[in-house]
Amino acid sequence: SSKHGLVIIAPDTSPRGCNIKEEVESWDFGTGAGFYVDATEDPWKTNYRMYSYVTEELPQLINANFPVDPQRMSIFGHSMGGYGALICALKNPGKYKSVSAFAPICNPVLCPWGKKAFSGYLGTDQSKWKAYDATHLVKSYPGSQLDVLIDQGKDDRSMAFFTN
Repeated sequence: SSKHGLVIIAPDTSPRGCNIKEEVESWDFGTGAGFYVDATEDPWKTNYRMYSYVTEELPQLINANFPVDPQRMSIFGHSMGGYGALICALKNPGKYKSVSAFAPICNPVLCPWGKKAFSGYLGTDQSKWKAYDATHLVKSYPGSQLDVLIDQGKDDRSMAFFTN
């Protein structure tokens, strides 16, 4: 990667070691799936702030410790990480040169995993969920053109949520 001037950073899905009783009970919530939101509900709101971590804290650490050009920063992810990449780019016009999402959860407000995560982290007021849903964010994206790649396989089992 140094030959091409490339730095790849792969942040975790969730904070670790928070000692919240429920955080290890399920693969699709807690340490298994932080959903890159800033939680507003107890007991998650203190530590589950992955959106701010990825968009604010992590770039500061990268810029301070690696020879990078912030003007060339892009973001990508797979599955929940693809979802996270999309919302981070759509909520921060101009911050990322491009966004790539591989098998992302694009519309979590309509997906069982998204509903579970959003109700736990953000509460039951579904109007607040739209702030973390790419299909809603893209409709009001205020930035200039953003290079976006979304690769979704037609045999992806999770697509059944949306086709039935």
